[in-house]
Amino acid sequence: MTDTNQRPPLEGASTGMLNLGNSDPIQMGFWVPNRTWATAKFLVPLRKHIEAKKKAGQLDELTPVVQAFKDWVTANSTYRMWLNYMIQQANYYVIGLKVWDEEAAEQIKDEDGDTLWLKGYDQFFEVLNEIITTSPAFNNTAMVGTPMNGYLAVAMGTPAGAALFHDRTFNEHFKKVLDAWNTFLKSSASLDKLDIKHPEKPGSWISKAAWEAGVWKDMVKHPLQQGYGYDSWNSFFIRQFEPNKRPFHGNPETDINIGCETTPWEYRKDLQLESNFWSKDVRYSLLDIFGGNQGFAEKFVGGQLYQGFLSATHYHRWNAPITGKIVRSWVEPGTYFAQNPTQGENPGTWEGTQSQPYLAHVAARAVFLFEHETFGYVALICIGMVEVSTCVIDPGCLVGEDHPPVAVQRGAEIGHFEFGGSTHMMLFQKDRVVLEEWARDAQSHRNDPNPIPLGTVIASIPK
Repeated sequence: MTDTNQRPPLEGASTGMLNLGNSDPIQMGFWVPNRTWATAKFLVPLRKHIEAKKKAGQLDELTPVVQAFKDWVTANSTYRMWLNYMIQQANYYVIGLKVWDEEAAEQIKDEDGDTLWLKGYDQFFEVLNEIITTSPAFNNTAMVGTPMNGYLAVAMGTPAGAALFHDRTFNEHFKKVLDAWNTFLKSSASLDKLDIKHPEKPGSWISKAAWEAGVWKDMVKHPLQQGYGYDSWNSFFIRQFEPNKRPFHGNPETDINIGCETTPWEYRKDLQLESNFWSKDVRYSLLDIFGGNQGFAEKFVGGQLYQGFLSATHYHRWNAPITGKIVRSWVEPGTYFAQNPTQGENPGTWEGTQSQPYLAHVAARAVFLFEHETFGYVALICIGMVEVSTCVIDPGCLVGEDHPPVAVQRGAEIGHFEFGGSTHMMLFQKDRVVLEEWARDAQSHRNDPNPIPLGTVIASIPK
């Protein structure tokens, strides 16, 4: 019998989720639920919003960065072909959802009566333009996602989408769009949903619902100041815990702490130097995780790995898990919207989170290698998942190839994510430590209501 606790949570009126009646074009479920047809359905208000503005002659011109991106795609026939194929394949997939939900299929039709994901080539860039000039909205969707991911969730799972978002050149150009959005999210204009004069406006992150969802639990805030004391969306996103809310437990001589506030996802032992990391049964490949650095990868052969993810309401900073030395750290460039090509989609659920292990090998990520005289080597790898997903290593913790190690105290901040989805992993050498039960049994904790607190002991030396 299927364990219903392991099924993805579904959206619906009974759980107070967004629907076409209570969303608006900007809120529009940018933080989307995890059913594929629902992802397509929540795009409808924005499509209609754009069409209405266009008919009224009020549609904004594409921002310079989106226009430059469109011009580049248009001028390069291979990328123009793949982008058109991606739209076409996404539309075919959405049409097929009628079999599963006739009512939803009716709701996602456009003004011409077509059931589709997106109208066409030009609209792809128009929607992109709207997203990067908008701050993300809060809502109570079952799976807290991200705005750009909500837009591309259907398309990135198509064969053409996989080809595009695994292509280095395409990613380099698309990154310019993400960088422009990052610039907006670091500006005061991005604070519109932290407006103390209108706390219950659609998508507000200071609404009663946001408080009840734990957005502000144990976090630094100044409710009497505009923006709750934050000067941009990004500064809010990487908000700090209040002092002493996340003490580091255990004995630093015998215990290793978790480096991120984390919801468990995966545990593996007997790690291999090389393996088919794109396989569905999650074979981690150390050589690829470390970006081809064989010397570092070999240190963890036969060892253990824990992976956990960070939702939008989590703490997005990274802290040193041990007192010891950082012997090497760097940011490994990679993909932004790639998912495991063998994963696919099923009619009920877009399983983007299932690609987390795969993304550890191909996505942009920050890599830290720590050394301790008792634990040996411990690695912390912070992985960007979709969106802006910039990985920022604190300058004092950036240790280049020819640089001497940097001493670090457990709990010290070593870096953070910029806005975007994220996952992380910790790696341990063979026979050096024993992991806690919650880490070894990570899969059974995937649906825990609260993440494992930062500072929790994850591993200890054998007794």
